Amino acid sequence: MQDYHNTRIIGFDLGHGETALTWVRADNQENSPQSLLINNRKSQITAIAHHPQRGIIIGEMACQLSDASILEIAFKTRKFQDFSYQKTIEQFVNAIYQHLIDTNQIQTEDTNYFFVGCPSGWWIEEIQSYKQILSETVPNATVVKESRAALMHAKESGIFTIQELEKSVLVIDIGSSTTDYTLVKGMADTPIDFGHDLGASLIEKEILKKTLELHRQYREKREDIIKLGKYLNEEEIWTLEEIDKLETILQQSPIYRNRCELRCRKAKEEYFNYQDTYQDDFVNVGSEDIQRKFKFSPLVNGKIINAILNQPLQQLDNKSWRDDFSSQLKVVKRKLDEQSIIPSAILLTGSASKMGFVMEMSQETFPNLPCKRDGEPELCIARGLARWGRVYIRTSGFMDEISKFLDNELTGIVGNHVPAFLDKLSEELANGLVEEVVKPCVKSWRNREIVTLKALELEIENKAKTWLTGSDGNSKVTKCLLAWLGNVQDEVREKTDSICSKYGLPLGTFGSKTIDLGDHTGKVPTSISFDDLSGLSVFVGHLVAIIVGVVLAGLFHVIIFAGIIAPIIGIVVYFAGESLVKETDIPGWVRKFVSDSRINDLARQKKPELQNKIHETLTKDPTIAIKLGKSISEWLKETVQEQADRARLLIA
Repeated sequence: MQDYHNTRIIGFDLGHGETALTWVRADNQENSPQSLLINNRKSQITAIAHHPQRGIIIGEMACQLSDASILEIAFKTRKFQDFSYQKTIEQFVNAIYQHLIDTNQIQTEDTNYFFVGCPSGWWIEEIQSYKQILSETVPNATVVKESRAALMHAKESGIFTIQELEKSVLVIDIGSSTTDYTLVKGMADTPIDFGHDLGASLIEKEILKKTLELHRQYREKREDIIKLGKYLNEEEIWTLEEIDKLETILQQSPIYRNRCELRCRKAKEEYFNYQDTYQDDFVNVGSEDIQRKFKFSPLVNGKIINAILNQPLQQLDNKSWRDDFSSQLKVVKRKLDEQSIIPSAILLTGSASKMGFVMEMSQETFPNLPCKRDGEPELCIARGLARWGRVYIRTSGFMDEISKFLDNELTGIVGNHVPAFLDKLSEELANGLVEEVVKPCVKSWRNREIVTLKALELEIENKAKTWLTGSDGNSKVTKCLLAWLGNVQDEVREKTDSICSKYGLPLGTFGSKTIDLGDHTGKVPTSISFDDLSGLSVFVGHLVAIIVGVVLAGLFHVIIFAGIIAPIIGIVVYFAGESLVKETDIPGWVRKFVSDSRINDLARQKKPELQNKIHETLTKDPTIAIKLGKSISEWLKETVQEQADRARLLIA
């Protein structure tokens, strides 16, 4: 096993609103994450300022500079093609890295691994772009979905047991700019995984607007939320002229606007920390000096917050914050219900999860689920990232061996099983066609329901197509395919068991993927439904469609050249003469010589020929084996990768 001495794992939660870092030792599984301090604080505002003499300043200190040339706050977005955004991220990350070195919190001679969080709703391409930006600044950067980090911390800190995590947990991460919903099972993201542009920073912006509006309403004598004169002296309330000047300054100066928004954030956080205290009284978080002319103090109490949360917002398509959050919870519940998924619990994370109404609304939507929250949500992602990073590093050898198996052996295993599958499939299709199509059609001809032998040929061909594309034919192919998949998975499990033994995992850790298609074996899908987020029925339906398509393409030749009606023609020629055979309405007394026993003999004799022709048709197209092998290898690869992630927890 690898020696992890002098290896540090750093969890880096670079959030839109706040940033926090923690670290753990890689060689100590019991070591709890410790905070790395920025400006002597465990959590810092995500802010960066440029000062003419002092250079780049970050966090709270950046917001306190009175003479900064640039002040950026809440800048983490998905705008990876924007060069100025890339530059801001690089400068901020580099400033933090240098601060950690300068304050001796990390040593460059050690091996440092940085695990940086990203929202669950980010696409793979966005994650890769983000990792590239980070790699320019910090060593050994890995990007991890924040939902996994939150669950890892919840498991390690005792909020959830590993048994609960083996079921599924709905993680709701309410950040400054987005709210992410992720269903996590065994540390692997599953069907529900998306983000929504609903963040707590919208509330801060509205507090700023509402403060100016309340001053204006007082002067215009049209107050509808509070009576401002009850709380402030006359001289403390701005005049209409002062309000106009202040609005102009805020529009023209991003620095002053950002400072005021930060002051509003502090007021919002203070309110939700001690909500009962401020139902009527104003929150007091000090004031912001604006050009030495104005003192901006955010106006926040219960009535004002309720008004903000319930007012329509243009950014939310004229829905209120509460209504938008409620509608998204209902979307998630509907998606879960459609897939018959019942999570074991809900985990609320992100600093905005402290807002009391968030838990209330979550419990209203999911009344039967326990709703849990970390006591320090502003730190749980950073702690979870450090914990996840330790698992990641300590299990890297295990994952390397799994990856080599997936890349080098899996496709070969699947390919070796394809001939056996085509043999069995040809047998099953021949049985089905003879029993369900040929024999009933010949009996219909004997009973004069079909007039001529030529019509019999056409009827057999049409019925065969209908049978293959219908539920009976599809069911034959699907059952054959699933039985074969089980055999493939057995060999895959044998191979992975040997890797598990090496790392002390119980045999069978990589179990077979449960295949339950429900009613999806009915008919070849003509279109893919994106409601089936598991993809399993679409996957099997796709393979069935490939097989049926190949058989249908050569069906006429299969039926005719297998000599299905040749024995019948032989019987009829004996009585009626060769010239009368295919076009003539053969008399009933002649047809009766084609008895049930003769039809059964015909079926028994011709079934192997038909089976060989079907097999020849399937194997003549070399692409079908390739398509089968590729599709199934990819599906199994995903399965093994998911289980490998869960196995990491057992190793660590």
